[in-house]
Formats: sequence, C-alpha cells, structure tokens
Amino acid sequence: MLEMTDEERYTAIRARDARFDGRFFTCVRSTGIFCRPSCPARTPARSNVDFVPTAAAAVEAGFRACKRCGPSAPPGTPVADPAGGLAERALRLIASGALDEGSVPDLADRLAVSERTLHRALLAQTGASALAHARMRRARRAHDLVLETDLPMSEVAFAAGFGSERQLHDTFTRTFGHAPSVVRERAARAGRTRPSSATERERAGGRGRSGGTEAAELHARLAVRLPFDGAGLAAWFGHRAVDGVEEVEGDRWRRALRLPHGPAVIDVGLCPIGGNGGAPPHGSAPARGSATTAHLPLTVRLADMRDYGAAVASARALLDLDADPVGIDDSLTRSLPALAGLVSDRPGVRLPGLPSLAEALLWAIVGQQITSTQARDQIERATDLIGEELPPSLRAGGILRLLPTPEQAAARAEDWYRGPGTRRRALATALTAPPDPDALPTGDLAAAVLALPGVGPWTAGYALLRGARATDVVPARDVAMLAAARDLGLTEDLAQLPAVLAPAAPWRSYACLHLWHHATSLPPARRPRSTQSPRSTRSTRSTRSTRPATT
Repeated sequence: MLEMTDEERYTAIRARDARFDGRFFTCVRSTGIFCRPSCPARTPARSNVDFVPTAAAAVEAGFRACKRCGPSAPPGTPVADPAGGLAERALRLIASGALDEGSVPDLADRLAVSERTLHRALLAQTGASALAHARMRRARRAHDLVLETDLPMSEVAFAAGFGSERQLHDTFTRTFGHAPSVVRERAARAGRTRPSSATERERAGGRGRSGGTEAAELHARLAVRLPFDGAGLAAWFGHRAVDGVEEVEGDRWRRALRLPHGPAVIDVGLCPIGGNGGAPPHGSAPARGSATTAHLPLTVRLADMRDYGAAVASARALLDLDADPVGIDDSLTRSLPALAGLVSDRPGVRLPGLPSLAEALLWAIVGQQITSTQARDQIERATDLIGEELPPSLRAGGILRLLPTPEQAAARAEDWYRGPGTRRRALATALTAPPDPDALPTGDLAAAVLALPGVGPWTAGYALLRGARATDVVPARDVAMLAAARDLGLTEDLAQLPAVLAPAAPWRSYACLHLWHHATSLPPARRPRSTQSPRSTRSTRSTRSTRPATT
C-alpha cells in the first residue's frame, strides 16, 4: 500500500471515506479527541489536525476517543504487511494477551529479536510502544465488557487483563474520557447495554480468581469491514466440522478451543449486523453511501475469565476479520480478470483459519491425496480415541469436547491413522516441534515448514494459509483448484497453476479460496475426481509429492 500524504488524509476525512477507517486516525488539537476518517462530526480545520497510524499512538499523545465514531475499536489493523513483518507479528501476540501476564522482554524473546529492535519496529510502523498497544487492547476489552455485561468492575478489570480496578479506571478514563461506571450508566439510559441474565452473572462470577466450577459466559461485538462472506466461511467450516468439536447451525458457528488458562467455546453469528442495525446479505457489498463496517455477535464460554482477550483474538484470527476486503477484491479483479465474476458473486471472501500451525499441519498431512470428508473422518477417529470432554458448564449446542492436541494425535497415530506408514511417521515428526509462526517472517516460516520431513509444497502451502494466515501462498498441484481454473479458462495444467495465479500477489491465498469455492459449485461431471486411496498409492508416490483430491 502506498504511503499517503497528510493532504491526502485530510481529503479523506473531508469526504468521510470509511475505506480508510483503521488505516490512520485524526487527532484534533482544539478538542483533544481523535476520530476515524469517516467520523460524522464536522470536519475540523486543517491547522488543528494531526494524523497518527494507530489508536494507541493517539492515546499516548494525550487524545481521548470520539464518542460519535468510536475510533478505539476500528476493524482491522494498519499494519497489514503480507510479508509478515515484525510489527504485525508483535501486535498479533499482544492482541492474544502476551503482555497481560508476560513482559516486553518475554515478547521480544518470543519474536527472536532484542527489545530495542522490537521497540523501534513498533514505533516506526504504529507510532506507539508495545505497552501502549497492550493498554489500548485492555481498554477495548473493558469497553466491550462494560457495555455487554453487568459484571462488577473488579471482574471487568480481571477479564480485560488489568492488574487492579484502579488500573482499569485510570486507563479507561484516559482513553474514553469518562470512568467505566459513567459509560455504563449513560449506555443503560440510552438502551445500548445488553443486560446479563441471572444465570450469566452466576457463570461469570463462578470462575477466574475464585476458582469455581461454573463457566464464565461473556459477550462481545467483533468489528468487521464489509463486504464479508459469512456464507462461505459457514460452508467451509460446516463441511469439515469434527463432531462434538465444531458445528455450524444456521448462521451460527461454534468451536471448542484450548486457550492459555483452560478450554473455551466460541459462538459467532456470521451474518454481519450493520451500523444502522440492519444485516446485509452474506457476502454482499454495502450499498453506496451506507456504512462499510459492521459487527458480528460473539458469545464466549470460558473456564477462566483471564482468557477473554485470547478468545476474542482467536475468533478474529479464525474468521480473518482484519482483512481489507475492498482492497483485496479490487486487486484480484484488476490483476486476474478471469476471477472478476467470482469476486462479484462472492465479495469479501475470508481465509478460514485454524487455531495453530500445528493443527493446520495435522489437517494437511492427513488430507494428502484424499478428500476433505475422508480427512475429517480420520481426525474424528482420533478425537473419539483421545479427545478431551468439556465440563458440562462449557458445553453449547453440540459442542461437547476438545480436539486432541497435535502432539497427542501424533503420539497415538498408530491407533487412529489409516494410511501409509510414511505419512504416519510424518505426523510424528512434523507435529512434535513445528516452527513458531510468530518468531519467523513469512518467507523464513515457509522454508522451515517445507523442511519438515514428509511435508511437500501442497502440505506446506495449505498449512500456512490456514494455520499462519499467510495471504500470499498457492498450495501446489491442487486438483480442486485446477478444476475451477479449467472452468474459467485459466489453465489446463496443474504445474502452471502457481504461474497463472502469480499476478494476484500479494493476495494469492484469496484467489485460491475463490477457486476452491468455485470448484464446489461445478456440475458433478466437471468436479475433481477422487484420487486413489493412500494405501493403494503407497508404492508409487512419495509423501512429498502427494496432493489431495479436494480441500
């Protein structure tokens, strides 16, 4: 993305152009507030305006959040670096709670850099330090909890990651201009709060520092840029859902997760709720002049309230909510005109994530040379054998258990995996000590994954796309993508697919998603054929050259 000048930024705020929300923030010196570019308030004079790259930088400079446009919780992040830059990886870890209990030196060690290098990278890219971003993240979590629950402020502070109620009060007041109790009272009078039921209050107070046995049930709103292809995510997750671990019911998606302090269940509505209260159709682009941001309702059930921030961050990552759909769709349409029809029919495609690179490797290795349904059945067999039951208070809908950890699945592969011995050995080696996606830039990470025994180009590409949110990979020799590419007149040759998709960089992963979605809509005669079973091909194909029939 080209760097904007301040004059271009001022032109954007005069036009109230929501496409720039999250890319920069407007600090108004005469009022001491900061706003989104799309703020509906009167445009300030140019002489009174400064621009900063992040909300954290605005707060550090002494500005408080505007009450009209709510800039403290914008969708997305301005550090959208397809190359997997240091600042982006640091912000991802901070969002998941790395500084709630850890320190900046710990964060730098995790990223394999010095504190000084980390500090300089964050200042250069975001204008604020790691601690400033952590405070901003905690303030956002607290703001959600103040509005979405009636938890006592001591519990809000605990769940949001503050060390004390005093820290909550000071940071909240500095960021939003009022104490949390005042914000809650005003929102209640305006009818904007969501009162908790007695059952929810009992659950929320039953875990955490008190060590009770009940789950904490909390609510949040996940900001998302429109358009958003919720239907595509629902179809993808639903087709691969392991019974008892994940389910799609209507427009609700549920998944059991392991978080730092215990298990959790997230429940997300995949139909965006617009700023005007309406819900645009799945995948539809917003009408001209309408809001380009919306939110998804999230309910989380936690074994420990300290995992609230990690649960929200996980939901955002799994649903790829920080993507810039307008920019990606425009780039794909211009760079690959053959995809224009697919982009028009399915705007706002997102990358369907998995909780970790190790779990993505599990799915990718098991899925070599078989269909996604067969891969799901294999992993379901592992879950039946060594999965972990959820406590009754955490269960929601059909979510009853946790997937085994990749390490557990690898250790017991002899008992559940039905396929070539070479692939069983690949599971044991690749899942025992996979690379850390937060410690390596994308290029180095791809090389490290490809170097794992039994991992070839397709396996590495698929695992990076789903487990490391890599935006610019093409899983090699994928026959489902070839079927779609052939139907669009792109190519007839598997080996040529990466070259054909090269113009879509740096968003080739999204091009792959469009092709995969298109492959499922083809008439049966033009869909990819199932390959032979792994056992029948053991003597003719090496593990590194295998590829799946569908993904």
